[in-house]
Formats: sequence, structure tokens, C-alpha cells
Amino acid sequence: MPESKQPNLEYLIHNIHCHVFTIQYLPKKFIGWYFPTTLVKKKWIAKLLMRLARRFAPRIAGFIYSAFKKDQKDIFNELRGYYPKETKFCPLTVDFDYMHAGKAQYNFLKQLEDVADLKRYYENKGLDVFLPFICVDPRREDILALVKRYIEKEGFSGIKLYPALGFFPDDYRLDEVYAYAEANHIPITTHCIPKNKNHFRHRPTKEMIAKAKERFSFYNDKDSRSSYDFAKYLNHPKNYEYVLKKFPKLKINLAHFGGNEEWDKYLDVSDENFEKDRNWYSLIRKMMIKYDHVYADISFTVYDPRLYPVLRNVLKTPKAKERVLFGSDFYMLQKDYSERRFGMDVRGYIDDDEFWLMAETNPKRFLFNE
Repeated sequence: MPESKQPNLEYLIHNIHCHVFTIQYLPKKFIGWYFPTTLVKKKWIAKLLMRLARRFAPRIAGFIYSAFKKDQKDIFNELRGYYPKETKFCPLTVDFDYMHAGKAQYNFLKQLEDVADLKRYYENKGLDVFLPFICVDPRREDILALVKRYIEKEGFSGIKLYPALGFFPDDYRLDEVYAYAEANHIPITTHCIPKNKNHFRHRPTKEMIAKAKERFSFYNDKDSRSSYDFAKYLNHPKNYEYVLKKFPKLKINLAHFGGNEEWDKYLDVSDENFEKDRNWYSLIRKMMIKYDHVYADISFTVYDPRLYPVLRNVLKTPKAKERVLFGSDFYMLQKDYSERRFGMDVRGYIDDDEFWLMAETNPKRFLFNE
């Protein structure tokens, strides 16, 4: 496919990956059975826990940050304050109901209703800045009907997948959703990083283990003892090769581009030492070149300035450069440094053409019909 010409720019930033849900939408045992999320609603406890989390448990610091916010509008307004006022954002909803971490104060259906209300709020103010994605879990009944409702009636802009919460992306129950998304050019953003705090909390089932053993030559039986360790098989980019065989025109964003640890490995470890095609960054970049509709956002991953040369490299790689998307993963980034610093640092390292390719041209191709 020949490289597309650079279109006329409006100079509108698109943050393709952010979150606005508060701690009220998190399951009670999300942090751990020893510290229910209901306790974090007390401000003095939240402040103490935030200090401890930043030092000893950074993976949960972002979620604790959300405890200080009144509602989703409060979070989104802070996010908007770090960017030019016309910037467009894609808040990603997350379905925690099947995580097996207890009940949340507000379930996923309530989260969707509140996000839809927030979208209407900004639309009524004449602001086209809130482009939410609906999270899809194959275990939810009538999932296609729910997707159609929020895409067609509520005006949501795309679909979110979070396999680490307990399913493989090529689960047959997702086929009807993929077919609908492919036919209607609806973008999908899916979590694609080996490990983090968001993972299912039950033991891997026999069926899950059997599929992982069959699919991955590097499967380790020790990983079946922990859902945290096993989640990397659910998140693995190879899974999307199976999806794309059935739905080759599906627009998929492999969010986080594999994660900073995989980028570090790419820089520091020889292919011969971790086996060729085992590195997530390398695999995703090859998929972006092979498939015309596979993208990857840089959210959270490039908070580490040491990785900027890798970003600059992919932004100079033919075909792949047309699939890189700007995203920050707000508010997860708050544990390391501010949202504004993230955006300014990234933009300061790359040149203007590279930035607008990633922040406007590519996101428009991903979000909207060509």
C-alpha cells in the first residue's frame, strides 16, 4: 500500500487513550482483600495510601488518585485543563463486573449511563471533545445489543477490550461484535501489555490453561498459579492474529504498544537471547506493517524519556509510522508525573510533522471512516 499523503491539518490533538471513571466504579477488592476500596473514599486514608502507593505500590496509585474526585466530570475537566480547549479525548470505559474482585458501588451499566450523560453534557455546550468507547466482555449476555445501543443511540465512538480481566480476544462470543465493528468501521482499542493491576482474580481455568499451552511455546506451568502472571497470555499480541484471520479489515489499536518493559528489552536484549519474535514491541510493529488497520498507542509506555529514541525510530518506519497514536492513559500517569509534562516532553523530543502524524492524522484515520 503506498504511503498516504499528509492531509491538511486542523492542528487538533486527539488523546486516543484516557480514563475518567472514579473509585466508585472499582470492585471492592480491587486493591486487595486486605484493603477494600470503600475505605479509600475517606480522604485522609486516600492521602495516606497515595503516599504509600507512590513509593511501594505504584500500580495502584493512579486508581487512588481517582478517589479524590467527585465524579467523572471532575476527572475529565482536569484532563482537559492540560490541553488546548478543542482537544478531543477518547475515555475508555472498563467492565469490572466479571473480574471476581467483589462488587463495586456502581456497576458497569451505571458507568455507561453516567458516561453517556457526560457526553450529552458536553454536546449541549457545543463541545465535540468527548468520544467514549464502550468496553466489551464476552461473558456479558446480549453484548452486541448493548454495543449497538451505545454506538448507534448514545453516539459512542468505539469499542474497548480488556482481555486481562479473564478472556482470550478470539473468544467466539466476540465474533458478532467484531463482525459489526468491521462492517461499520468502528475502531477497537485493546489492552496490550504483559502485566498490571487490572487482571482477573480467580485461578486460571483448565480451558484457559489448555489454550495458552497450545498457543504459546514459551508457556510456563508456574504461571497458572497466579492470575497476575497468567494475564500476559490473554493480553499477548499474537492472539489478534487469530482475530484478524476472520476479520482482516478490523481496526484495532494494540494499546500501550506492548509496554515500557518490552521496549526496554528490545533495546537491551539480543533477539537470540529472548528468541526472535518474542518481544512485544517488535511483534506489534510488524503487525502494524503487515495489516493496514492495526494501530498502537503510546499511552503510559513512553513516560520514561529513555524510550523516546524507540518512539522516534518507529515514527520513521514506513507504514508503521502511519499507525502510531497519541494517548496518555490519564489518570494512570498521575503516579509518575503530570499529564501536561507527559505531553510536552513527548512533543519536545520529536519534530512537528511526527507529532501531528501521531496526534491528528493517524487518530482521524483510526476513529473515522476513510
